[in-house]
Amino acid sequence: MAAGKETTRLVIQLGDGATPTETFAHTCGANSFGVTLTNNLGENTVLDCTNPLDVPAAISRHLESQDTSVTISGMVTSEAWPTWRGWSDDGSEKNIKLLLDESAANNGGFWTLPAYLQQLELNKEGSGKVTFTATISGAGSRTWVDAT
Repeated sequence: MAAGKETTRLVIQLGDGATPTETFAHTCGANSFGVTLTNNLGENTVLDCTNPLDVPAAISRHLESQDTSVTISGMVTSEAWPTWRGWSDDGSEKNIKLLLDESAANNGGFWTLPAYLQQLELNKEGSGKVTFTATISGAGSRTWVDAT
């Protein structure tokens, strides 16, 4: 069996809010990215119609909602700090892009979605550099666009 094609081309970009054409950019200093796509399920217990007392009930599940959460971490840079500080301080909604930067032939593309900065953590150890970890929560539906 052949091994599948692997990718290293995942990046999360923040939108600048400009209209009519929003620009998305990588956060200078970020070097770790995580995306979690969640399907929240509801369930019902369904009795057997023919023999409801002797046949165990079955669980029927259905999609109730979807959620997207994102983590970004890396070094704090002077170029990126104003964007993250501003987003943290004003608590506004911002569009983000979750980019799988591959060609169409390799199933690349991206999701865009509105999101909130849920948590921004700054860390420093000894005389080391300041690092950050950001947790971003989706604020609406995500939309996939295939690479062209």
